Amino acid sequence: MKRVILLLGVALGWATTSQAQTSGGARLGLKGGVSVSTLDGTLNATPLARADFVAGSMLRLKPSGQGFTVQLEALLSGQGANLETSSSTEAYKLYYLNVPLLLRQYIGRRFYVNVGPQLGLFLGSSKGEYKPVEGAVVGGLGLETPSGFVVDVRLNYGLSDIIKDPAERAFRDQVGIGGMHNRAGQVTAGYLFGKK
Repeated sequence: MKRVILLLGVALGWATTSQAQTSGGARLGLKGGVSVSTLDGTLNATPLARADFVAGSMLRLKPSGQGFTVQLEALLSGQGANLETSSSTEAYKLYYLNVPLLLRQYIGRRFYVNVGPQLGLFLGSSKGEYKPVEGAVVGGLGLETPSGFVVDVRLNYGLSDIIKDPAERAFRDQVGIGGMHNRAGQVTAGYLFGKK
């Protein structure tokens, strides 16, 4: 838990420093919401969706005259799945510090679409060990009011195999089964500070 708090503090400190050094309409904000996730590629179990939290900071650069901008985030995200077997259902809770770099295009004055890469740093889990770093792609849409209120809906599609155990990886390779990947949908609300 101390590791999670330390990483969140570093991420928020980085975002605050970046905001202080950036001029010309960049806005720093905070957001939080719900992450509904599952695991693709599980063995001997049916993955069911599980809900957890997502929260963190965001730094949005000033949009161009054509409504294009870049947003960088640092988010603590609960992921994983409820794995159902013939005899039980167990929650596999995985926690990440996700850092998406989003390319954003505004449609009109309030709506936008996002797409971009995401780096996930594994923080811990309720069961098992997983690779320390995950690559993903993120896409979604949202609403941003002139006052700074933001609602965002997105999908996170993990590209990296997160299995760390060499024996399981060798077995999967031997029988031609791919790796295991994170899949998540997120709904968040937040606020951007400063002038539009």
